Amino acid sequence: MEYIILKSFDHVSLYIDQVSNIADNNKGAFGFLASSAYDQMASKGQLWVIVNEVRELKGYLMFGGTMPSIKVFQIYSCRSVRGHRIGSRLISSLKDFAKEHGYHSIVARVASDLPANEFWSKLGFQVYKQVKGGETTKRIINVRGFVVNDNDLFGSLGNERVGVRPTGPVLKKRIYALDLNLLLDVSKARPGYEQIVKIMQVGFQGGFSICITPEFKAELERQSSHFSDDPVLRMAGAFPELMANTDVQEIAESLRRDIFPSRTADRKSAQNDESDLRHLAYCISAKIDGFITREKALLRSCNDIKYKYGCSILSPDELITDNGFSRSDKPLNSDFSFSSSTMTDELSAFLSSFSVPELVSASLDAASPTKEGTNVYEARLDGELFGIYYFQKPVKSSGHALAALYIDESRPQAIAAIDHFLEMALRYKCSFSHRLDLYIGKDQDITAETLTKKGFFKSTDHFVKIMSSEFLDRKNWSDFARTVKTFCEFSIPEKLPSKKELQNTGIFISDAFNESQVFSWFDFETAIGPKFILSSDRDCIIVPIREKFANGLIGNVKNQLSLLSSHQQIFLLEKAYFRSPVRESIFTRGGVIAFYVSGIKSIQEIIGFARITFSDVIDIDEAAVKFDRQGVLSKKELLDISDGAGRVHVFTFDNFIEFDRRVSFSRAKELGLISNANLVSPERIGVDKLKVLIGEAYND
Repeated sequence: MEYIILKSFDHVSLYIDQVSNIADNNKGAFGFLASSAYDQMASKGQLWVIVNEVRELKGYLMFGGTMPSIKVFQIYSCRSVRGHRIGSRLISSLKDFAKEHGYHSIVARVASDLPANEFWSKLGFQVYKQVKGGETTKRIINVRGFVVNDNDLFGSLGNERVGVRPTGPVLKKRIYALDLNLLLDVSKARPGYEQIVKIMQVGFQGGFSICITPEFKAELERQSSHFSDDPVLRMAGAFPELMANTDVQEIAESLRRDIFPSRTADRKSAQNDESDLRHLAYCISAKIDGFITREKALLRSCNDIKYKYGCSILSPDELITDNGFSRSDKPLNSDFSFSSSTMTDELSAFLSSFSVPELVSASLDAASPTKEGTNVYEARLDGELFGIYYFQKPVKSSGHALAALYIDESRPQAIAAIDHFLEMALRYKCSFSHRLDLYIGKDQDITAETLTKKGFFKSTDHFVKIMSSEFLDRKNWSDFARTVKTFCEFSIPEKLPSKKELQNTGIFISDAFNESQVFSWFDFETAIGPKFILSSDRDCIIVPIREKFANGLIGNVKNQLSLLSSHQQIFLLEKAYFRSPVRESIFTRGGVIAFYVSGIKSIQEIIGFARITFSDVIDIDEAAVKFDRQGVLSKKELLDISDGAGRVHVFTFDNFIEFDRRVSFSRAKELGLISNANLVSPERIGVDKLKVLIGEAYND
């Protein structure tokens, strides 16, 4: 369907009455304007109408303002064309208009409780301040701005900022697909096969995930037609395979124009070209991190493909070099361990390779097993030290805690070590809210990225995390706001925003330098977690989990959730739980869950809260590729719980917080928290029961 934006008065005048009627029917969003106002704005060329091919009105935009800012007064799209990007087309045209006429910015005022905030946010309009609305509605108004160029009205508002904006699972392992020729290199011991072996070793040791595309087997089958038994084809069955999507051919055709613009379809190697394109198209369609190949034409196009499609094209050599993985091989059963420690000459020598600030050095030098409140932990691989975590417990008088994390990120186990030590920091129980100051090495890019995604703010030379000791509600919110102001000079609303404000805007935060940022509800709870906001209609899902899976994902449930486990997943900040797709719709991103350890011979207790970071029903093969880092089920176990189409429900969770007092099954029934069922399937409870559970589970 084609749409046309009409801008001149001669064309728009035919629709003025219709626009006026639409606005009158939407006074709740637009307020009241006399019909003459629309005629005037049309005369100035500031009322635009978008129509379809038969000249039917499908939306409009009205704007005004004076240099240097354009102000959006109204924007509307008809329900019949929702999803056709009518609003986006109008705003895109307005951005072009502003640029052409020298405006610095575009401003829109949006009530903080309206769903329209998501629309403006997606179009790049940031909230730079909040103001009170009229006395009638008593709304809070978000003043949103879009910077047209560097000479902008809002100073540094348009600059990219570091913030927590999780989109899928918050933390995920990188996923790479292998080109067929690389496996052939190994099977035939061709030059450079050692790098491929190394990549496989790193993948098996947990550094990243390796998979193949459907084209991998298809290409092998074409080449194997002359052989009754192909060992390489059998070997390919050991790798998880990406799911085949319907858009692959369309992507492949687009890639052909980018990569092989001058190659004809009848050339001798045309089939190889087609296969290369389909390999890459599958990677792009599945949104994995990259494709590993030695094909020169693909490698030459790597920058353009990365920019256009977000998928990296890597050679085996650069992948190994870029990650700095040691050339010395480690067996799959390497002794990978964490333990408490003391400062020794070995630890001091390890730290000498990092730029450790004087504040941290002094604290480490003073640390000892007999000094209360200080702890040193180490990570080792086959006895070799590769990570140190130091934690100084928070002091109530200052409200501060000090920590430092130094990791050799060249090890495939670095991600697990980073996650494990941060999980320790986040699970630390404290009776008062505090600020955690965490220092890391300058070259710890993976650590820095993880900290940012987990709600740490970047300060001058370290990271800062706000740790709330309370579940936040209307009664304690104002006290928490004052605490945050004291800790970080951050200003948050004095009153807890309503549910609609939390959903449609989030939390507006400004700092001492008048910089500001809006955090979605999810992102704000990441910043203050693992505790969460207890809004008036917050619910919780009680999720049954078998004891052996709880031991693998959460901790040894019979030993106060010890983090010492044979499962590597226990070390991770974000875990994946697989289950039958039954009732999957009640699981939503940001939702609160409470784990109940089920089973006749198990402890049968509700043990703690967690937060859902991602939820979807997916194919088993996709689960094997994308969630092998976070889950503990084998492919056979996934098959056992899958539906008739071979799909399972997976949700990832973080912010696990253990109860002070576990709640037994019988006590939960006595309190009316659960129905007469035996909790073999998830059960949702409302806010009143959630408050009862919190009161039962935590000390006053």
